[in-house]
Amino acid sequence: MRTHDPAPLTRDVSGPPPRAWSRLTAKGRDCVKDTIAGLIGSVVLVANIVSFGALMFQGDLSAGIPTAIWAMLIGSCIGGVWIALGTSLPPLATGIDSPTGGVLILLSASAGAGVMATGGSAQIAVQTVMLTFTVATLVSGALLYGLGIFRLGTYFRFVPYFVVGGFLAATGWFLIVGGVRLTTGRSLTLGGLTTGWTTIETAKLAAAGGALIVLLAVRRWIKSQLAMPAALIAMWVAGVIVLQRLGLSTPAHGWYLPSQALTQWSPFEGARTSQLTWSMTIELLPEFLTVAVVALVSLVTKVSSIEVVRQASSNLDCEFRAHGIASLIAAPFGGITSSLQTGTSRLLEQAGGATRMSGVACALSLGLVGVANLDLPGLIPIAIIAGLIFYLGYTFIIDALWRPYSQRAWLDLLLAIAIMIVCVQYGYLVGVLAGLLCACVLFAITYSRFGVVRRHVTRAQFASYVDRSVEASAHLHKTGDSIQLYWLSGYIFFGSSEGVLERIRGDMEAMAPRQIGYVILDFAAVSGTDSSAVMSLIKLRNFCDQHGTTLVYCSLTPANHRALELAGFFGGTSKHRAFSDLNLALAWCEDRLLADANLDTDAGLAGFESWIRRQLGGSIQPSDLLAYLERKDADGSQILYREGEPADTVDLVAAGRLVIDIATGDGENLRVRCITTHTVVGEMGFFRQSVRSATVSSDGPATVYTLTRANFDLMRRERPDLASTFYEFIMRILADRIDSANRAIVALSR
Repeated sequence: MRTHDPAPLTRDVSGPPPRAWSRLTAKGRDCVKDTIAGLIGSVVLVANIVSFGALMFQGDLSAGIPTAIWAMLIGSCIGGVWIALGTSLPPLATGIDSPTGGVLILLSASAGAGVMATGGSAQIAVQTVMLTFTVATLVSGALLYGLGIFRLGTYFRFVPYFVVGGFLAATGWFLIVGGVRLTTGRSLTLGGLTTGWTTIETAKLAAAGGALIVLLAVRRWIKSQLAMPAALIAMWVAGVIVLQRLGLSTPAHGWYLPSQALTQWSPFEGARTSQLTWSMTIELLPEFLTVAVVALVSLVTKVSSIEVVRQASSNLDCEFRAHGIASLIAAPFGGITSSLQTGTSRLLEQAGGATRMSGVACALSLGLVGVANLDLPGLIPIAIIAGLIFYLGYTFIIDALWRPYSQRAWLDLLLAIAIMIVCVQYGYLVGVLAGLLCACVLFAITYSRFGVVRRHVTRAQFASYVDRSVEASAHLHKTGDSIQLYWLSGYIFFGSSEGVLERIRGDMEAMAPRQIGYVILDFAAVSGTDSSAVMSLIKLRNFCDQHGTTLVYCSLTPANHRALELAGFFGGTSKHRAFSDLNLALAWCEDRLLADANLDTDAGLAGFESWIRRQLGGSIQPSDLLAYLERKDADGSQILYREGEPADTVDLVAAGRLVIDIATGDGENLRVRCITTHTVVGEMGFFRQSVRSATVSSDGPATVYTLTRANFDLMRRERPDLASTFYEFIMRILADRIDSANRAIVALSR
């Protein structure tokens, strides 16, 4: 029976593979989500921009509102696209920065008033103000980009909170003042509020207050990020309907800003018609710097906020570069500096923004509004704009001052309020500088109280890395208070240098006269010193000279060593000394104490047998043990055994000095111990039957007596009493070393 071969399986190649199709579908869904999220976020940003535009040009300069709104829309579009693509915290939405916008409002008032005072027209004043905005944008961009390109972002994460809180609260106050002036034409002063109010002024302010209450209620009780744009749209629609029903929708009734389509503006054309001269630019330089500083601090604060909310880590240098380039690119096109918006960026996430393209969509939406030249000022009632301004001002003040209040940080709260007042009275730059000055003073006071003496012990508690004989160790433990050790750390400056002197002088005066022979100052953790530190150390040296105490410095940096040497601290006829590290300094002091007590630190072969007799007891003769030992002599520096070799011997040091080194990961050797005459080395590896944990070398001529494993086994068979006594001797050696290590651990843990 003939069978038909099955038809070969074929695949429809007309469309993409299933996996590729699923990826394409997912990208399509993300694109739709990003677009919708960007459109929703742009609603809030447009409302903010219109509000700031109304504040930047008021009174005679109100004709500049459409120009300012257009410039902010274009700046937010161009800069927003760049920031959204270059940020380290996607997705981000960008718009006019409220603190920076507050400074621009003040800059507009000063520059515009200057032009009007010289007889210039309102149009020329608007052109001049817009040109100052362009210069401020360039200065801000250059500062941010410079900080980012030189990777200085780390130094700006430590701006004290009360400085940030103070200028944010001042920004909130300026917004509220501007909102009142926008709504009623009155200044928020006692005189301005007590004069007679018209019915229209009262109604406008009440309507703005109602809008504020609605926004606060949305913030308090509705957690959805979509609630805010929905509330703004709803109030806008309701306001338009109510005003039309009441017959108040015409410009003559004053419920709308002057109806005018957005006006395109070019800084190159403005430079030809404005009255911004070089002298005026120099006079406005502090304001330009204020804009840049406020933009910097605000950006750092917002980045930190987003990091906390998203539980993510950002690259602040990347944010500086992205925002700097964005401002530099936007300025030639007439755009005003923009910055990331914390709330709107969160809104992008809540609205479904999946990638950084949602920020791009939001920025492009703002650009489309600007290019369409819509009549935004004439579309939104003043009460809605003022309510949003009041809301922004309220949130700035409450958010800035509530944190220190809730944490009961009363000093931070008082300083934030004080900086807020200074900013309101004298300007942002003075306020920020005053805050930084307060931070420096507080740091100096706090650091001085904390002190630079991080740890203080005596030789009785902490020994050097030199293993000494039992007699020498006992004497050093008994007289260890003669050596005082002080670990210093941090930067020793005018506020902390006197603390070192007072601490050591107090410790010395609390003890018997001339009991302290040596004071060791460890500078290993000292980052630097100033001239005040040298003066305080001179006083300390003079005090030690009067009390017969030797100052010993260790771990000095080349700069500190040079400064102290030039001041005559050591060298020449000075008895004070300097060493490269703490162990060398402490070992030198120990040697001096032993020499003063006539305890020869290198008793040599002459006392070796008597030392063995003392260790083994009267029933055992030294010759009994020496019969099992092999003598080895080293003429100079010579390796006795290396790290990693079998630990098959115990060595008793009869004369000379041995050093112990361990290998580090980079191929170098680290010296960890020094073994002097009449002690033991190699016992741990021997009795654990392991390999050598370190390399042992002679430091000059030395004589050791070696007990091999074969001879030890022979001794246990022939002289079990001698082996038992030798065991006890080794156990005492180990117990003494453990006791010394425990004392050092306790001393260092204080």
